[in-house]
Amino acid sequence: MIWKIGFFEIEKDWEKNLYLKKFKETLKEKIEDTEIYFYEETLNENNVKRFRDLNIIIIHAESKINSTVVENLVDTKLLITRTTGTDHIDVLSCEKKGILVANCPVYASTTVAEHTVALMFALARKLKIAIDKNKKLDFSRDELMGIDLFGKTVGIIGTGRIGSEIARIVYGIGMKILATDVSPNNELVEKYKVKYVDLETLLKESDIIIVMVPYYSQTHHLINRENIKLVKEDAIFINTARGPIVDIEALIWALKNNKLQGGIAMDVFEGERVLMEFQNNLINGAFTAEEYERALKTLSLLNYSNIIFTPHIAYYTKEAMERVIDWVVENISRFLVCQVLPFQYKFYF
Repeated sequence: MIWKIGFFEIEKDWEKNLYLKKFKETLKEKIEDTEIYFYEETLNENNVKRFRDLNIIIIHAESKINSTVVENLVDTKLLITRTTGTDHIDVLSCEKKGILVANCPVYASTTVAEHTVALMFALARKLKIAIDKNKKLDFSRDELMGIDLFGKTVGIIGTGRIGSEIARIVYGIGMKILATDVSPNNELVEKYKVKYVDLETLLKESDIIIVMVPYYSQTHHLINRENIKLVKEDAIFINTARGPIVDIEALIWALKNNKLQGGIAMDVFEGERVLMEFQNNLINGAFTAEEYERALKTLSLLNYSNIIFTPHIAYYTKEAMERVIDWVVENISRFLVCQVLPFQYKFYF
């Protein structure tokens, strides 16, 4: 059997070449039993019929694998996402169709944590405001008084792999750490003096609030119009997890009511897919009215000076990309040889 393998959202030649190199090294003579295709486009319900004969599909965050897509994947046995989150995949539909699903839970834990802490420093020292002023040849210190992070309280919402890495880093800075999680990590308590509290207490007492939980039905708008009222006036807020965990209307309310004056940084946000496709001139009417509305409300935050957006790049470093390539090749190679995956994957519903 010739296995047809399709990679989506692959734009860089170096990435294609490294995948092919790794496959040749790992599969050796078995490489002759594969046909490997690379596509720059996403996989979605508008184009899935063109790819229904693929046996193994590898996607990234912008591909939308809903039930309609799954129904049209006639020959697919394995679906891999090069992300930790799986909110863009209808995992249950895949399971019903007999399609194995794998996500990449470990490749960017330190990478995302470092980006998150970088955003924290940038807000604490008003770097965006300073850069914007300098572009206008304004070198005054107006609006640029920052804060020390040493001794401040950081609240981490979710202490999985990435949240744990953030705890390690901020402990070294000399920060106090609050956390909330459905499964507290006792190792973090012992090593970094993390204090587990409920969400309301964390929001009330934290100087810096970091969202780091996975996105699924129970975390949708975990931060909302009601609990945002608990935060300090000068608190800093950072989301590098998933956009819909935070209700964009809650952040707008907070800013209008003199909350979160320390600033907001988001690598992910509601309406993200709309804004990304708009940037790439790919808008095709595939979004709902609510998605367009959320995107416009997200854009309205740009009217505030101490707001930082990064375009979903917290995971994006040279080292992390090399790790994810190794991981994808390992999973595919094991599947081709043994029809099983090397790891058991856990998903949230």
